[in-house]
Amino acid sequence: MENYQAINWDRVSDAVDKATWEKLTEQFWLDTRVPVSNDMDDWRELDNTHQWVVGH
Repeated sequence: MENYQAINWDRVSDAVDKATWEKLTEQFWLDTRVPVSNDMDDWRELDNTHQWVVGH
């Protein structure tokens, strides 16, 4: 039986792992790709309940 080591996605070590990560993350939004700072005015208009819902 061989031992396998999990990939640390915070420290991608080679081109294949990097390509895999990029393909996987194309499927959903990441905070690094969506300029949420553009929405600060809208965020400030939300009441605490709605801010909580968005945050969770």
